This record gives sequence, structure tokens and C-alpha cells, in this order.
Amino acid sequence: MLRSLLVFALTLGATTSAFAIDKAYYQLSKVTVTEIADDASADNSWAKRQVLPENCASQLPLKPVRSNEPRLSNPAEALNVVEVVVDQIINIGKKIFAVIDAGRPVVNIKLDTANALPAGVTCWSDLSGWSMPKSKVYNVVYENGLGMSVVDFTYRVIFTSGGSVDGTGKYITNATFLPANLSVAWGFKFDAKGAIPSVFNMGSRQTPVAGMQMNLEWKVTSPVAHEQAVESFHVSGMNELVHLD
Repeated sequence: MLRSLLVFALTLGATTSAFAIDKAYYQLSKVTVTEIADDASADNSWAKRQVLPENCASQLPLKPVRSNEPRLSNPAEALNVVEVVVDQIINIGKKIFAVIDAGRPVVNIKLDTANALPAGVTCWSDLSGWSMPKSKVYNVVYENGLGMSVVDFTYRVIFTSGGSVDGTGKYITNATFLPANLSVAWGFKFDAKGAIPSVFNMGSRQTPVAGMQMNLEWKVTSPVAHEQAVESFHVSGMNELVHLD
């Protein structure tokens, strides 16, 4: 009888210990977000190789106007030019797009991008004077209750700026998040999406400067944990990229 009780106690203790370890494995105890490269580093070679989507210009000359100015009244002239309201900035690209879906990276640079362009323009290549793409790279690491890295995600924020309409304005095109590396431990799930909540004019009617907020939203789940987070960035037509706290 005593021997049976001793075996039972040892078995119960081992089971309890195993349960505690199992629970600690699925817990999320620490997250670290680190900028690991910027466009002053050698890693910028990727951004320089990144090409913009194919030319999709309208082939008609652009006529820059401002929102407080009269529009074209001559129908013949209206058919032969594209009237562009340079101080009204709109996003003609995606507002929400998958970055990591069902645990797999999603890369679709031609479709899953956002823009901050003047109203009336339908394509980035209607504008001229674009700068080289600018990018920064960030790394997100989640640790579990045992101190193990269970999610290791590296992504790039990238955009192109400086395009203008006959020398007027500084606009943004092909802004997106690109997954660079992803490692997820067994029993965990990771999904991420990009969101562009707003584009706006940081300048004036006379000298428009596009601004854009970019959010990367993600969630990590396990049988005992659920974590969501958002990292926000501000980019501008002046080739600025700022990680917002």
C-alpha cells in the first residue's frame, strides 16, 4: 500500500511538473522590437535593386491646379490633358494588405502597395523626379516562459518619394511592408497585415508635401496565449521615414 502511494505521488509530481513546463512553453513572456538595419547600411543594396512596377502613365500631359483654383471649362482642352489637383493627396493603392498570412510570407510588390499622390493621377509614373527607394529593417522576437525564441520575424518598411508634377509637390509611391524572414515555433501561430490609415498634405497649397502613416499589425497565438501589437511609421515626400513610439 505504502509503495503504491509512493508511486502515485511520484507520478503526480512528474505530471504536475510536465504540465508546468508545457504551460510555460506556450506562454508569451517577452517581446523585443529592434531596428537592425537602415538605408545607410550595406543592406540597402536590396532597396536599390528593387524596381518599381511597370510604367502605367496616362500618356497625356498633366495640368497642375490647386483646390482653390477654377477647373478647365473648355471641353476640348479637358480631353487632352489630365487635370491634377496637387494639394489634394489621395491613396490610389491598397489600404490593408496581408504581410504574413496563415504563417506564410506574402510578397506582392506590384499590388500590395500604397501611394500618396495628387488627386487626378492614376499612376505613379505620371509623375517624375522620383528618388531611390528608402527602407529600414526591423526584427520582432517573442520569447516564451522557458526563455525560448518562439517567433522571430524580420520585415522591411520601404517606399519611394520625391515625385512631382512639373516640379510641383513631393509625393510618395509604392509604400509597403516586405517580410524578410520568419521563424515560428511549433504550437504558435503568427499573422501580420499592413494598414495605411491616412495620407495627407504636410505642406501648403503652393508647395504640397505628401505624408503617410503606415501601420504593421500582428498577432501571436498559442493554446494559452494571445498577443496583438501595432508598430507605426510616418513617411513623407521629403524621403523621411520615422518609427513612431
